[in-house]
Amino acid sequence: MKNMTEKEKMEKIREVLEKNKALTHAITILHWDLETEAPKDSVERISKTLGYLTGENYSMIINDEFKNLVYSINVEELDEVDKKIIKELKKEYFEKLEKIPKEDYMKYSELTVVSTKKWEEAKNKDDFDIFKTYLSEVIEYNKKFIKYRGYEENPYNTLLDDYEPEVTVKELDEFFNNIKNELSPFIKKIVEKKKSDKETEDKKKLSEMTFDITKQKEMSLYALNLIKFDFNKGILKESEHPFTTNVNNKDVRITTHYYEHDLLSSVYSTVHEGGHALYEQHIDDKISDTILGTGVSMGIHESQSRIYENMFGRNKEFLKFIFPKIDEMFGLSKSGIDFESFYKLTNEVQTSFIRTDADELTYPIHILIRYELEKEIFSNLDEKTDVDKLAEKWADKYEEYLGIRPKKYKEGILQDVHWSDGSFGYFPSYALGSAYAAQIYDAINQKINIDRELKKGDFSQINEILKEGIHKYGKMKTPKELIENITGKSFDSKHYINYLKEKFSEVYGIE
Repeated sequence: MKNMTEKEKMEKIREVLEKNKALTHAITILHWDLETEAPKDSVERISKTLGYLTGENYSMIINDEFKNLVYSINVEELDEVDKKIIKELKKEYFEKLEKIPKEDYMKYSELTVVSTKKWEEAKNKDDFDIFKTYLSEVIEYNKKFIKYRGYEENPYNTLLDDYEPEVTVKELDEFFNNIKNELSPFIKKIVEKKKSDKETEDKKKLSEMTFDITKQKEMSLYALNLIKFDFNKGILKESEHPFTTNVNNKDVRITTHYYEHDLLSSVYSTVHEGGHALYEQHIDDKISDTILGTGVSMGIHESQSRIYENMFGRNKEFLKFIFPKIDEMFGLSKSGIDFESFYKLTNEVQTSFIRTDADELTYPIHILIRYELEKEIFSNLDEKTDVDKLAEKWADKYEEYLGIRPKKYKEGILQDVHWSDGSFGYFPSYALGSAYAAQIYDAINQKINIDRELKKGDFSQINEILKEGIHKYGKMKTPKELIENITGKSFDSKHYINYLKEKFSEVYGIE
């Protein structure tokens, strides 16, 4: 190593990372298979395989020889991409992963595979007892990992940083307080506004309709083609909980879920995942197969999924464009639902139990609830979390913030997959992503007329602006740098609050 040039060191590092990427590829495909097509009885075998592969992946990077190589290189002699690769390696592996013992890491990997399947079973049977032991184990492992890794100011900050680098409890407290103070009274005003007889009747009509699953699948493909999802580099399948998986920018896979009596759920979950996928498909080829070749944070990722799902997908001009196709396929007009009714139903505000079905306006309150629960869970690393009480606290907070109390576990603590696979710290990125999206939307609208483009169903210019402003960079820029890059300003939640108030004042005719 002493006689190696910096170029030779970097070539050696890239060689190791190439092998690491190949193993990661296999792990990713196995996870994908597990969630989409693997037989039920294969879960135990696959979880062991994943545990082994994860252990091999760990050993390939976490060893003294490789660490010494990484830390011996003079970054000043490297180009910008290689500098960033070294920085990312140090942060993700040697400042995070290395601190977790390999045995714990492998056991945790196996646990989360089984835990996710137990969550799915518990949700389907509405039986929290099936899952709660696994949830408890996953929580305690995460507390142990925080102790291994260390934290600044608040233990929860360590988990938050995994999904949104540099964001802290202090910043999120301020963000969610703004959401609570500004939006709660506005939501109350809208929810209390009496619906007209026609609005009530239209909603009843839509809920009583049956939407052929085969046609829904066709509609999902149509929507993805509209936003220019590249099917040569991606695929759409079904799963219990819609998600996006990426291997590289040439292999990005998404799923959705179809309900016979809910057309909007599959359409918007497909467009949501499509937004995630476009981000990954647009990453620059130069970095795609490196550790920089993915989205920089979940907040930025969610900004892309939610800008497509909500700000483009529920936009009045876009709905004018797409309504004739929906009407042709599902016969809404024949059932007495015209465009204006459809627009209002698509943007209806109502308090509901299920986060993924929540409207744009109440959605951040669902995230606020999860944020407060997670913050409490990890405020004390030495005290075991009582998961039965956690289920009760979930229900209490829904009653406090939205005035409704879930009577079923699948409407409460069992509704999300995130805790089953240990994704603590992820939820706040959904609300941050929505807030980022509003600011990005305003910036795009200053460059082109968004309504005019959506009226034509044309995403060409929109996609190009997002690709050049955010997508192509992968992890080359930080979230804060990307927001400034595309908007010219630092992040400000007022864009989000103003967007929601203006939009729903118009939809509901509120002065």
